[in-house]
Amino acid sequence: MGFTPREGSTLSSGTTVLLSDMSRFAVALAAVWLASCRFTHAPIDVAVVFANSWTLAGVTFQPSDQSVVKTTALETLRRAYAGFDVRFAETIDTSDANGPRARSRRVSADRTIRVEETQYASAPSLRAPGAAGMTYPVATVSSVRIDVLLTEELAAAGCRDLRNCARPRAELLEGLGRGIGATGAHELGHQVGIRFVNDVPCDECYDGSRSTSAAHFFAPKHWSPEAVAGMKRALPAAPSR
Repeated sequence: MGFTPREGSTLSSGTTVLLSDMSRFAVALAAVWLASCRFTHAPIDVAVVFANSWTLAGVTFQPSDQSVVKTTALETLRRAYAGFDVRFAETIDTSDANGPRARSRRVSADRTIRVEETQYASAPSLRAPGAAGMTYPVATVSSVRIDVLLTEELAAAGCRDLRNCARPRAELLEGLGRGIGATGAHELGHQVGIRFVNDVPCDECYDGSRSTSAAHFFAPKHWSPEAVAGMKRALPAAPSR
C-alpha cells in the first residue's frame, strides 16, 4: 500500500508531508492490522488432567463414577466457553505416562487445568479445607482441588458423606463434575495472557468469589457482564458455521 502526498509536497528528505494525511493513513493501517489479528486468532487448546487418586472421603470411585464426573466436568467447561474458540480435552498425566491414565488422549495444549487433591499434607487427616482452585499470577496451569470441592458439595447438600445423603448418588456425582468444571472455568480466567476474572460477589456466576454455594454444584451458571466483556477482548471468537 502506498502513500500519495498532496499537490506541492514530496516524500524526499527535507520536505513536509501534511500530518493530517499521515495520521489518517496510520489509523487506517492500524485498523486493518487489528482486525486481521482479531479474526485470525488461533484457537486455544486446554488440557484437562485428572491427576487425583479417585479415593475421596473414604470412598473409592468406580470407573463408572469417574466417567460421570469427568464427562460432566468437560461439558461444564465447554458450556462456560460456548461462543469462543476454546477447546477442552482430557489429557494424560505426564507424570504417570505408563499408568492407567495413559489411556486418555494426548493433546498438545496451550493451557492446562489439573484436577488434583490438596498437596500440602501427606496424610488426609492433616489436610484442612483450602481454596478449591489456585492459579499463580504468571501461570498457564491452574489447579482444581477435587477433595475440597467434594467437601463443599456435601456441605451445600446438607450431607455427612456420600453414603449418607438424601440426594441420589448420581446427582452428587454430576454435581461434583459440575463443580470441577465451574472451578476450572473460573481459574482459566485467571491465567496470564487472558485474565478476565475478578471474583465478583455472585454465586450463580462462573467468575463468582466463592465455590461453597449450592449453585456451584446444582444449578446452571453464567458469566457476569464484566467477565463477558473481558472474554470478548481476550479470547478468539468461535468460528462461524
